[in-house]
Amino acid sequence: MKSLSLVFFFLLLSLGATAQRTAILGALDQEIAILLDSLKEKKEVSHGGLTFYTGNLKGQAVVIGKSGVGKVNAAYSTAILLDHFTPKQLIFTGVAGGLHPESLPGDVVIGTKLIQTDFGQIDSVGFNISPFRKLLGGRYEDLYIHSDPELVQQAEAAAKQVVFLSISNRAPRVFSGVIATADVFVSDQESAEKLFSDYQALATEMEGAAVAHLCRELGIPFIVLRSCSDNANKGARVSFNQFVRPAAINSAGIVLQLLKNMN
Repeated sequence: MKSLSLVFFFLLLSLGATAQRTAILGALDQEIAILLDSLKEKKEVSHGGLTFYTGNLKGQAVVIGKSGVGKVNAAYSTAILLDHFTPKQLIFTGVAGGLHPESLPGDVVIGTKLIQTDFGQIDSVGFNISPFRKLLGGRYEDLYIHSDPELVQQAEAAAKQVVFLSISNRAPRVFSGVIATADVFVSDQESAEKLFSDYQALATEMEGAAVAHLCRELGIPFIVLRSCSDNANKGARVSFNQFVRPAAINSAGIVLQLLKNMN
């Protein structure tokens, strides 16, 4: 009986330690590379055909994974991660197309809220987006999913301490606001301007709102951090290929500083 009690005790300790991890996801290898390079006590764990990396990052227990590109891959990866690691919070990091008229490659967007811009209905007037549907039926009233306010504040504080890579002949700017998600790589100036004017979106990407939706449903605090690799215009693909790595480093820089500040 005593031995069983000890086993149960250590199992509870193990579960508690697991629950204290911070989860970090990025869609591409480049978006998590700098984090993996800094990860101490690194171990690889496979679940659901995906590889996750556990260890210590800037004094914090973490689990890091690559979500893959697009909302479906991101949702699947997030579900697998949350199911197997039950983290205390989740940070999504990576690159995006900048939408603010003054943004340039290298600038950073801290996502205060996420919106899914390719979910809705088409009628005779055109396309209208709809709020997210709840897992068990019905719709949310708000089009936006709000990031955890405390994580937003922590990210904004961390961003003031980071020395960002400059890739636009000026020091990168930090914006806080809406991030738009859709299964679309935007490379059209008119479409980019519409996302900014209609939804006040500061960046466009392909995973954030899907991750946010799962975190909201399961009660996991989250934040999405993005650095602009392009301006979502006709030259977006060229800019993306040129700046994806330094932009990813800028986003990861906030993650590293944010974790360091949690000590």
